[in-house]
Amino acid sequence: MTRPIRQLLLVLAVALLAACGGGSSNTGTGSGTTSTASQTVVTGTMTGLGGVTVDGVTYGGASTTVAMDVDPRAETPATMADLKVGQQVEVQVDDNGQATKVLVRANVIGTIDSIDLTGSSFTAAGQTILVTTGGDGATIFEGVDGLAGLKVGDLVEVHGTLNTSGNVVATRVELKPSDGVVRVRTSGFVSNLDTTAKTFTLGSFTIDYSAATLVPGNATLANGELVFVFSDQLPSGSTLAAKAIRIARTPALSGQKFVIGGLVTNASSDGKTFMVDGISVDASNAQIRGPNNPTFADIQNMALVRVVGTLSGSGSSTVLTATQVWIIPASQERVILLVGQVTDFVSVSSFNVRGTPVDASAATFVNGTKDDLKNDAFVSVKGHINGDLVQADQVTFLTPPQNVTFHLFGAVSDYNASAGTFRMVGIDMTLSSSATFENGTLADFGNGDLVQVTGMFNGTTFLVSDVRFFAPTPLSIFISGTISDVTATAFTLNGTSIAINAQTTITGGPLADGQFVQVQAQCASTTSTTPGCALVATSVEVRAPMATARLIGPITDFVSQSSFKVQEQSIDASGATFKNGAASDLANGQQVLIDGNLSGGTVVATLVVFLH
Repeated sequence: MTRPIRQLLLVLAVALLAACGGGSSNTGTGSGTTSTASQTVVTGTMTGLGGVTVDGVTYGGASTTVAMDVDPRAETPATMADLKVGQQVEVQVDDNGQATKVLVRANVIGTIDSIDLTGSSFTAAGQTILVTTGGDGATIFEGVDGLAGLKVGDLVEVHGTLNTSGNVVATRVELKPSDGVVRVRTSGFVSNLDTTAKTFTLGSFTIDYSAATLVPGNATLANGELVFVFSDQLPSGSTLAAKAIRIARTPALSGQKFVIGGLVTNASSDGKTFMVDGISVDASNAQIRGPNNPTFADIQNMALVRVVGTLSGSGSSTVLTATQVWIIPASQERVILLVGQVTDFVSVSSFNVRGTPVDASAATFVNGTKDDLKNDAFVSVKGHINGDLVQADQVTFLTPPQNVTFHLFGAVSDYNASAGTFRMVGIDMTLSSSATFENGTLADFGNGDLVQVTGMFNGTTFLVSDVRFFAPTPLSIFISGTISDVTATAFTLNGTSIAINAQTTITGGPLADGQFVQVQAQCASTTSTTPGCALVATSVEVRAPMATARLIGPITDFVSQSSFKVQEQSIDASGATFKNGAASDLANGQQVLIDGNLSGGTVVATLVVFLH
């Protein structure tokens, strides 16, 4: 087996995949729910990483599967290591209070078009995103220090709830690195649906769904539907060509027990009917619960609630008949729970738990003191968001649960082959003598490998019983130009050999020398003759000569504005228009999108977009 490719630049959000204990518990925002049906659907905000904690209620996560809903046509498999505070999730919960599946659903993935610091907002992918800058409900940022650190052109992933105007009130904003692959995702309520033209309005975008796959397949679009739209193309002006659309409320949910958390919109004067994230709620016969004995009068627009009930209807006609409405005070709306081992310890005011920065300088300590805080200490942290970290109110020292299976995901370090010991996510680990290996063998195991391990604490170490190797996702690149040296298995483009195989999609072929093509390719492997990588085409589109060329990637071989390369293609940007930057920003390593025309082997750029 070929040793898994190591990631040279890797940022891991690492987390334990199982929490101590099971069932549901209360973290200060109300009691947990127990389903009388086979599954309860829970939607809301991740507020803790001890089990699966949604809007303050913890569900056991010993055997939870996790998926990312980026492209609705195919959920992306993930692990509990990918769960983060502030994400919006849909959770399946069984009769025993165990989370069986978590689907992570971002509201927006796209580049920032504008920023309004005064209004604490920005726009991306046709949506207005509102940022909460203070208090326990402050928006969580990752990769950037708050709204002021964002720039037009930054690629972001946004999670949040919808307000009365249909705008996203962000619970989490994550700055994403540009990898050359176009992913655009937006969400909201359908309006101006035109079934003849196959278009509708979403935010400031016109969505063209003529070539889109609807998920689930038996659902239909209607005005007022809450939808999540995905495209692998950048928008053309204000039009986005959808490739997949997930319709959030489907007939399959009818009759199921349902729990939803979010902001109240469209509240009636008596508080007995309202909406949460696009679902109409009938609370006429519900118990109103929460601290300070709330009543229907407390159900007002923008109040944070958790609603328990049963769904009926589908699409825009869906109604949640509530049995309980928990009103969550502002002081409790973002109570955070972290359960796991301390890593990256610097001081009592600077350490990580479950990949999340924690400041415990003002916390109370149970079963120990602040002097007991150190790497590998197993703790439960309860606190609240303060800027980009969790301000701990209480830290409880725990004994790591023994004989309970955990899954961990991360990169191997400090490997001692003779002793079988290593460290991962700050935890000392030992390979069991009977450990099994997936996608590799013991001989492949070493420092830097990206792996998922299964094991349990035995009182002295984390004993690993299974290791699964992961290779990083191949980087996709886009390149245009005239091909030569065409054979059945390869061709040359701009001096680079690109392989083709049975999986390569060819449009407008067959291929021949002298054709102008648009190619999407992936890095397959590193060889002695190609120290970068061997390129394999995933798609080749034959275009007319002098067709518009589009390139995405980092600048290399920079000499001047009129002489540099992107994906080995020579670029002349002396007459280009610049977006999200200026000509003076051109430099090696800058991620850019180039639009232009091919002339004499050089792409004469008409537009340069800095992707930061």
